[in-house]
Amino acid sequence: MKKFAWVVLFAMIQACTPPDPPPPRPPRKAAKVEAGQEAPAEDPQAKLAARKDGLTGGKLVFEEHFERAELGPDWNAPQPGEWHIVDGWLKAEKVPNDDLRNQGAWLLKPLPKKTRVVFKSRSMTAVGDTKCEIFNTEPRHEQGYSILFGGWNNTTNAIARHGEHEPNRRNQSEPPKVEAGRTYTWTVVRTDNVVRWYIDGKFMVAYDDAVPIDGNFFGFNNWASDVRFDDIEVYEL
Repeated sequence: MKKFAWVVLFAMIQACTPPDPPPPRPPRKAAKVEAGQEAPAEDPQAKLAARKDGLTGGKLVFEEHFERAELGPDWNAPQPGEWHIVDGWLKAEKVPNDDLRNQGAWLLKPLPKKTRVVFKSRSMTAVGDTKCEIFNTEPRHEQGYSILFGGWNNTTNAIARHGEHEPNRRNQSEPPKVEAGRTYTWTVVRTDNVVRWYIDGKFMVAYDDAVPIDGNFFGFNNWASDVRFDDIEVYEL
């Protein structure tokens, strides 16, 4: 009887003892590349998206909130009637003549070599079509980098060099559309040969340029849609 009790007690102890943990899983092997095939190339945009330099810090060297009636001496809008200040926002008016569009509103304060530019935008229609130009060698369209958010009827988010239709334009894959009436915060950073662009803190796309454009002009631009801009800040990094 006593022997039976010990057997029962031992069985109970064994039942209450937790099992050994499972052995660790072996490391996942890289995808096998068949003979004659090239290994998949690393996405260069993914590497650039991981960068955090320039997103904070720096010295504020210019800010503008458009809390007045006229553009003022810091800005040049060469096309009469294209740009107005409305309710504290810089508003682009549609210019009927296509040849006179894309004239822009240009900041005359030079950008630092290493800089972060932050501002707000709002498109009032589903067309999207918000745009800025940066590091232009002169205050004129397509003399630097054009950044398109909702370009071409809300189908494209991209950075282009010396022309929106350039073959090497950096397009965002699966671009989100601009929502009408929504306010977005843009951040554009350059600390070396790469122009990086963010919306609401989220990486959009970057332009890595072997021969960077050495310009210091910034401008808001528009084609034919109702867009607004506000609260620009320029930081020297």
